[in-house]
Amino acid sequence: MTKKHHQATKPAAEEELQEQPSPAETETACAEQAPDEYYERFVRLSADFENFRKRTEREKAAFLSYGKKELAEKLLPSYEILLRQTEKWASVREQATGELKNVLDGVQMIAGEITKAFQAEGIERMDVLDKPYDPATQEVVGMVPSSEKQDGHVLQEVQMGFTLDGKVLRPARVIVGQEQEN
Repeated sequence: MTKKHHQATKPAAEEELQEQPSPAETETACAEQAPDEYYERFVRLSADFENFRKRTEREKAAFLSYGKKELAEKLLPSYEILLRQTEKWASVREQATGELKNVLDGVQMIAGEITKAFQAEGIERMDVLDKPYDPATQEVVGMVPSSEKQDGHVLQEVQMGFTLDGKVLRPARVIVGQEQEN
């Protein structure tokens, strides 16, 4: 290298050294930034964890609800038969004596306990008789001639309807009255 060339490059190298912070300045700058960066990371991680916790709680509730629904759908036909029979035997039970009365009382108690268990899980029977037809909760399986007063009202329940936590679990199948035209 020539002397001129050497002198020309020397000031640029000195400028670079002057622009770079010293190790002490770098440590001070890192020490000042570190708490802020760590705090931001902490806040983000806390928010991520809270979102994760809420999501897992929702998923857990959804899984439990799905399991409850599946089990209830399997038990509803038997439960309906039990309810219909206890209603049918109510008059017989009052007149029965001895062993027959004990059996009918036992069946009535079993129906009551199952009803309590279903209600505790949010499963309830729909009350549809003598009420206006509701297409959101009922399926019409037949229509029969009726008076003007009973037009559009449920006259007979063919299959019981049930709700789970306020949502239709199984729609009621009904026969609806239809006013006769003259």
